[in-house]
Amino acid sequence: MEEVVELLRKTMSEPVEPKDEGEKKEDSKNGIVFTEGDDQVDPVLLGPLISMGMDERLASKALVCTDNKSVDAALSWIAELGAEEMEALCGSTDHAGSEGSEEWEDCEEEDDDDETYYKMVFVVNTELSMGVGKVAAQVGHGALGLYRLLRDDLEKYEASTEEWEECGERKITLKGKDSQELVALQKKAEGLHLPTYLVQDAGRTQVAPGSVTVLAIFGDDQAVDEVTGHLKLL
Repeated sequence: MEEVVELLRKTMSEPVEPKDEGEKKEDSKNGIVFTEGDDQVDPVLLGPLISMGMDERLASKALVCTDNKSVDAALSWIAELGAEEMEALCGSTDHAGSEGSEEWEDCEEEDDDDETYYKMVFVVNTELSMGVGKVAAQVGHGALGLYRLLRDDLEKYEASTEEWEECGERKITLKGKDSQELVALQKKAEGLHLPTYLVQDAGRTQVAPGSVTVLAIFGDDQAVDEVTGHLKLL
């Protein structure tokens, strides 16, 4: 009996070499265990980015390139991109799969060089220095206003709206200098026959009544980029 006890003590005292599996994180909501360093997207970090209106491909790429460190690290990585680089990543097929990626896969399967993709962009008036919640509300007004405009003229916009919906309803938020720039961008977009919606706030909180807060534009990638391709991601 003493020999057995001694053997157990010796075994328990021996150091165990840890397996090189990386640090694991668990998504308590979905019960998913994620291992850092395995070139996968952490669903715990991906969720908040998508909830900000971030394109899923862009968010996934940012997390992979920053080793899934944090949401802030991913946002910093995205902020350093130019508009052209960001659009290239949004249209890239190199992204990790997730529960919400099936719609993207449907679009990619067509693999047609002549395929037209659509998006909504929201140019935020940064001169107003609105809080995060205020910006979110104003972008929401822009999205709803523009979408209603599209639905009110199905004869003209039904095909492009359905294509946009089938391909993930891509939305991108950009920085605008001031109200004058937003108005100028709207005129340029209208000159290209793109539907737009300019949000003017009621002035109940943070900004003066009638303040131009957000410009929303819808159209195919090439046409919209002619108007906003030079702007930085918000």
